[in-house]
Amino acid sequence: MDQRVVSLGGNCMVTKEMRLFYGVEAANMFDWWITPVDGLILLIENDFDGLFERENLQMVGDRRSVANLRYGILHHHDFLRNDEEDRVVEMDEEQRLRNVQKFAYLKRRWDDLAHNQGPVLFVRWGWSMSEALLAGITPDPFCANPAGLVATLDRKFPQLDYQILLIDAPEVNHECKKVLYRDTHAFTGPGERLNVPNLLWEDNTRIFTRLFSSVDWR
Repeated sequence: MDQRVVSLGGNCMVTKEMRLFYGVEAANMFDWWITPVDGLILLIENDFDGLFERENLQMVGDRRSVANLRYGILHHHDFLRNDEEDRVVEMDEEQRLRNVQKFAYLKRRWDDLAHNQGPVLFVRWGWSMSEALLAGITPDPFCANPAGLVATLDRKFPQLDYQILLIDAPEVNHECKKVLYRDTHAFTGPGERLNVPNLLWEDNTRIFTRLFSSVDWR
């Protein structure tokens, strides 16, 4: 049976920990973006239309990231960065076109989930994810609870057997079918803490190993 584990964001930390625990090697669309749920749902509803159109891209926060103004997400790792300053170096046409090609390939992998023969576990960390670099983009009330995300995935993949593992989303309704809920606080040992921006933080792996071990899906 072809079981798959696929990230739905909202940031890089959960993708890194998901890959470690489940042994995921294949990249997917939402792996390395910072994606509030509004942008996640809009991207799926629009079938990623015009994802890297030049007029929708803008460097924000003194070059700290590149925002997609249409979808309300951050392309935090899609453009060349200066390691010393952790700033985007430039956003030129060559890099933009390279992203167009790269994500066209990942989009085909995303579409292929419709024909997956086994269950899929979508993993999502956080929900509204207030992000200062995306200030000014109004949240969609349709996205207030996981039912909207489930409805969007059902339309995209009507035959797919899937569940969503939703982590650290205390603000949403926890009674949605197809959604499993976990809170990292319940899996954090004495003296440990989650460090979301630091992908090398060892406590993160300990916490997520316990959390993922508690999930019995299909």
